[in-house]
Formats: sequence, structure tokens, C-alpha cells
Amino acid sequence: MMTKQPLEVWCTTMSLLRHNPQDVAWLIHESAPELFALIFGSKAIPLLTDFVQRSHNRFSYKNIRVAQAGDRVLGMATILKAEDIHDNADDRTVLSWWEKLRLQLAQRLILSRILQHDYPTGSFYISNLAVHAEYRGRGIGTQLLLQCIADAIAAGASTVFISVDIENSRAYKLYESLGFQVVTTKTMRLFGTTIGSRVLALSIP
Repeated sequence: MMTKQPLEVWCTTMSLLRHNPQDVAWLIHESAPELFALIFGSKAIPLLTDFVQRSHNRFSYKNIRVAQAGDRVLGMATILKAEDIHDNADDRTVLSWWEKLRLQLAQRLILSRILQHDYPTGSFYISNLAVHAEYRGRGIGTQLLLQCIADAIAAGASTVFISVDIENSRAYKLYESLGFQVVTTKTMRLFGTTIGSRVLALSIP
């Protein structure tokens, strides 16, 4: 059995000068591939790449924290103020009329029933945590979460929220180990399968 070589990994806010937007968009897609396929279809990664390079959407580079070793981005997560979650001004220029309609239908019929979209003023929301498959199990996800939490505390957060797919027990255990506690669960039945998410909160003393 091969031993994984130690990595010198550090976490930082994404920079368009230092980090490849398409690489980061691929990781965003990996955080919820079925969901992004539903919302954006085959154009998911090109559209996410465009969003990453803009300023007024939840996937903006300003909201992204990356974990890197050398020049390679190994993982990422997004962190937003509660007040910024609904800043979607970039939709007007990035999405076609059909893509906007598709997104609205997905939000109305599915997303509103499985995801929480509103959080208390003064809180922060972490989402879309993803690490390249070959680098999982090395604590990179934990480093990203700790960086996001530290950034939220520095910005005066009262509470930090995070959501996890109801089937993702590994991520759920990680979040619990860092002090997050479940505050609500949202589920629905779709094509004979139960889908949904748990929302967890970490109170900042």
C-alpha cells in the first residue's frame, strides 16, 4: 500500500491573477454535480467559469477560498455574508433567457424545497466544499473549513451556517467534529428517491 506523500497546503482567497477560473469552476461543479446538471445542463462548467470571474453572484472569486499546493488548486469552498446570498445581478449577463427560465423552474420546483436560502443578518454561509479526489483524506477539507470560519469570525459573524446532502455522512461527521449542530433538515421525494439537505450552525462566542 503506497503512503501518501505529505503536502504543504495553504488556504487563501481566490485571485483571478493566480488561480485558473476553469479549475475552480470544475471543483464547484464537483461539489454537487447532479444539482448543477439539473440547473445548467451540459453548459454547467463554462457557465460556472464565467460566474467565477464576476463580482455579483454566489460563485464570484471574491467569495471563494482555495486550498493549494504549489501552483495547483486542490480544493475550494465558498463563504458569503447572509445578506449577499441573493446578489445575483450577474445572471442578467451570463445566462440566456432559456437558462434563466430553467434556473427559475429548478428553484421553484426543487431547490426551494431541499435547500435553505435565507439566513439571519450578521451570519455567514459556507457551501460547495470540494477537494480533488486524489487529495481527499489529507485534511484539506478541514483546512478549508477552518479558514472560512476564521474569515467569518474576523468579519464579525455571529453564526456560521453550512449545509450538507442528507446522503453525505462523511461531510456531516466532519462538520460535527468542528462544532456544527443540525438546526433543520429539508427533504422531498423525487422519482421515488428522497433528496435533501441538513443545515448546520456554529455559534460564534
